[in-house]
Amino acid sequence: MFCKFILKYIFKYDDEIVLTLGTKIQPGSLFVVIKTQNVWKRESLIKKIKSILTLKWLPTERLLNEARETVFFDQVFGDTKDFGNELFKLSKWHNSKEWNIKHLTESDRKKADALEFMTILSGMRYQETSDLLHLYLFERFPFICLLTYPMIVKIPVVSIHYFVNIHSSFAFNSIRKSNHPQADKIIDYLYEILYLQQKIAIALHEFLRLTVYTEKLKSETLLMNSEIDAIMSADLLFSYLKASVEKIIVLVGLTYEITDLDNKHEHNKKLKALYEKLPKKILDIYYVKFMLEFFSSENLDELNNYRSGLLHKRGISDLQPHNYVSKNAESLPLKKIFQVLHEQHSKNASVLLGALAILTDRLVLLDPPQENLEDIYKIMTDK
Repeated sequence: MFCKFILKYIFKYDDEIVLTLGTKIQPGSLFVVIKTQNVWKRESLIKKIKSILTLKWLPTERLLNEARETVFFDQVFGDTKDFGNELFKLSKWHNSKEWNIKHLTESDRKKADALEFMTILSGMRYQETSDLLHLYLFERFPFICLLTYPMIVKIPVVSIHYFVNIHSSFAFNSIRKSNHPQADKIIDYLYEILYLQQKIAIALHEFLRLTVYTEKLKSETLLMNSEIDAIMSADLLFSYLKASVEKIIVLVGLTYEITDLDNKHEHNKKLKALYEKLPKKILDIYYVKFMLEFFSSENLDELNNYRSGLLHKRGISDLQPHNYVSKNAESLPLKKIFQVLHEQHSKNASVLLGALAILTDRLVLLDPPQENLEDIYKIMTDK
């Protein structure tokens, strides 16, 4: 209380300080809110005494930067396994540039604003949450995460902490500015996919919460509401994941003006058309091969089996209530289902990064950026 009194009534500081990332302040700039007390507590004793005696305190720049980075890594970028340290550097560079986002339509702006506000709300759910929800994409797919460097010029990736989060207004503007013939549809599908990413992350967070709650209170209870809610949540997640895969396929097709994929209802027919109509010169690019391999039926078997079991067969036993009645907490299948869902979400996110890299390649050809390879290399090697 005494610390709070000093800060408020002697130094005239609010309880919180807003700090931005980068050197520019413009609509869409990344910012975090830090507790003023946390900065004051880390000041040296000599600095505190001098400040009280002079009735003036100016926070040390080093402490402000440290506090800012701590919150950014915790709430936005994640740790090294999330590629957080590198995405922090990329975002700092990106947020220090002047954005000229003048090609957006009113609809584009509304969609971008909705995604960015939803990202803030989604992030609030993850404060003090389990590490089990991290995607850890750099640990799983390091070669895909490295694509975020060249993508910064057209589709800046902000974070891949819990879901793929991009600077959507900048990305939509890049698509419009390129005069891509399928710009309308590309933005529509990209918006839907990014929205699905967050819906999957939110639903996965809720599934884990229900799992933990059930394990704590199951005891001798025959069947709990939380178990039924978790089953229903899993049903929804499998549908979201499958929908996301199908929309990513259409997005890749639209990138190269393959416009009939959304009319094909069978996955194999979409995939066949994609193989036949994509430019042959890009089929050997490693992230294109990675993406197409993921789309193959074999790699989607687990997801397809769960989803088709829900919709067309007699059901999946792990997602039916009889498999929960009178079971003790340790034998419940919820943890197994969570692992399947989380694995599918991480794969889905990595494939989306590959699709966005393909889109970036196309946009660069249609509208070459001012930045060159040296600019990108400087970000990569910046300490």
